[in-house]
Amino acid sequence: MDLKPCAWTRDWSDRLGSALERAIAAVAGQLPADEVAGVGIATDADAASIVAFAQSQRHLDKMIAEEPEFAIDARWHLGEWDLDILGAEGIDDPLEPVRAEAERARRRCSDPSAGPGTAPDLREFRRAVWDSIAQALTASVAAGFFEQWPNAVRVFLPLDADVSEVDIAQWNAALNDQAGTAEFREFLQIETV
Repeated sequence: MDLKPCAWTRDWSDRLGSALERAIAAVAGQLPADEVAGVGIATDADAASIVAFAQSQRHLDKMIAEEPEFAIDARWHLGEWDLDILGAEGIDDPLEPVRAEAERARRRCSDPSAGPGTAPDLREFRRAVWDSIAQALTASVAAGFFEQWPNAVRVFLPLDADVSEVDIAQWNAALNDQAGTAEFREFLQIETV
């Protein structure tokens, strides 16, 4: 495995887009298509744990009814959603090999014995993973993949990560229509452009 982030993610990206689509379809497939209020991908702060999420309209409505002042968070924050691929029983997780490969690369990036200049640091690794996920999801939008859930917002969110809201907004810019993008930026508490 080449540890240069660009070279590694170029090879990895060939498998990533397909795995993301299969995982999103598997988790969202637990609901009728018109009952899916959101679909997305989240990572942990290290970018190695990649998980597909979906939100049911029923769950979204319940959360908004209980706490209407947090409606925007209920709609856009994957951590509030009710379905994820890891918690889905009887569904194979197409992201398992992707996570395993990312974890191997992350460990190599943080290996102090690699010596200076021989491996990228974790910041470069995380950025390369996040950029490749965003690019894969953008390609899925262009290919019409998400049209099967007509009522769903689309989100990519690194959870608990030390990354700017501007970067997150940029990664998500092509995932939703103009109104959805503006609402997502409001969720992130950044000005709409």
